[in-house]
Amino acid sequence: MAAQEKQAGIIHLAEQRLAERGEVIILFIKPAGRSLDHYTRFLSIDMVSRDTVTAYANKKGFIQFLAENIPFEVLTPPVFKQKSGQKRQLISWHDKYPSYSEYIGLMDSFSHSYPELCKVIDIGKSVNDHRLLVMKITDNPGIREAEPAVFLSSTIHGDEPLGLYLMLRMAEELLGKYGTESRIRRLVDSLEIWINPLANPDGTYFLSDSSVSGATRFNANQVDLNRNFPDPAKGDHPDNNSWQNETVAMMNFMKSIPLVLSANLHGGAELVNYPWDAFAALHPDDTWYRQIARAYADTAQAYGPPGYMNDRERGITNGYQWYPVHGGRQDYVNFFLHGREVSIEMSYNKIPAESGLNDYWNYNRNSLLQYISQAFTGVTGEVTDSVTGSPVMAIVGIEGHDDGSSQVYTEAENGRFYRLAVPDSYIFTVMASGYRTKKIPVVVTRDKLTTLNVKLASVPEDVLFPNPFSDLLYIVLNDPGETLELQFYDHQGRKVKHITQQVTDVKQEISVKGLAPGIYIVNMNYRNRTTRQVMVKKNDNISH
Repeated sequence: MAAQEKQAGIIHLAEQRLAERGEVIILFIKPAGRSLDHYTRFLSIDMVSRDTVTAYANKKGFIQFLAENIPFEVLTPPVFKQKSGQKRQLISWHDKYPSYSEYIGLMDSFSHSYPELCKVIDIGKSVNDHRLLVMKITDNPGIREAEPAVFLSSTIHGDEPLGLYLMLRMAEELLGKYGTESRIRRLVDSLEIWINPLANPDGTYFLSDSSVSGATRFNANQVDLNRNFPDPAKGDHPDNNSWQNETVAMMNFMKSIPLVLSANLHGGAELVNYPWDAFAALHPDDTWYRQIARAYADTAQAYGPPGYMNDRERGITNGYQWYPVHGGRQDYVNFFLHGREVSIEMSYNKIPAESGLNDYWNYNRNSLLQYISQAFTGVTGEVTDSVTGSPVMAIVGIEGHDDGSSQVYTEAENGRFYRLAVPDSYIFTVMASGYRTKKIPVVVTRDKLTTLNVKLASVPEDVLFPNPFSDLLYIVLNDPGETLELQFYDHQGRKVKHITQQVTDVKQEISVKGLAPGIYIVNMNYRNRTTRQVMVKKNDNISH
């Protein structure tokens, strides 16, 4: 009876937390025979140590968890320890977490103070109408240059605001020391650096826009935004929730850059987490990921106190080997966007005391700068038509190395590509529909982007055009009169559109309205001729 009363009290406390915060943090021992994947279906797992699991649940997830009939504890949410001894308005922003208005003011002040290096854009609104801001830092922020795009983002979990603070410090560092520190000048001159300090403002300012006190992991709809992205293993909606405002804004923005290297900052551990999160198999670039993760952790250890950034494998971990995550942004970027992203866990304490904020900046400053510089080691160039000089939509991969997820694609507008890689000798393969494939030896050296400009020769075959396209496609067929069949496949190999059309003219017009922007493999059948093309559906509404 005493045990039953105790459990009833724990359940009552959990229900109180759910009523107050929309989420509850629980700790339980995973039963033998149950996989962690089973619990990821209805819980947001936060930490795993052997079989001890810490997880967040919303109301629906908690009901499902209770059906498991597992003993559990209710944990206290992260506690905010405010800097004391001075009125907050007199405390330097370096020594405190910003209020929402202070955050907006800091972002605006950076763009106003450094217009030649910085601009701030709104990429959308949160569920509760907070602004979702991204800052572009480069030597020509008003134009798109032939430079790799690097993206740093933070606080997708609202109760992990240390990254918000660190990203504001990073923006100040890049802008303020551009004229005095050669290392920073090279980064700003040679890269497009995008910074999103706060991906989940509704969670961070859950109780009030004036303070991070009471921050929640989830957004205003009690959805974990880092489980809300399309997943390579579980499909478009692995959490069984619609894409949230914040998720849609982030996906649209990241597609528009297009990004080459990125990082998502978290709290709750001290390590660098690299792909995959959803697959047990290793990423083809596992060696590269381990090297850049190791470099971050080693540098943070050198500047931090004894024991800092030393979790798991001395500060790094493969995501799936830690615990599986489905719907995470990291796998979305790496699998669907063919970028390169890691997750950086900055502190065991999710909301470190304000008195220690400047210390965390000192621990991580050099690690963050060297992480950005990883965009300098690899291969870049443009792929063009050998006759017309027009950009070609091509697939660029490393022979015997890349698979369907790790190869990269040229930008549709200019044929440009970036393929980061470990220093070594490679055979690069460049292929495009309607062109002869080229294989080219390339040597990658550290801290240098080797140039590889490729001219592809076309081959005679039926080719759809234009590429990229909007709502109409055309094809020239010298033998009209039969039925044309087109099958469109997305990156996951799913058939998303099937068109059959009678060809009535030499130049045939084909409507493809309703097809989402993205990259597609198109199989075409006509008069027993079968061809295959890589095609890009444009998003005409995106600009940056």
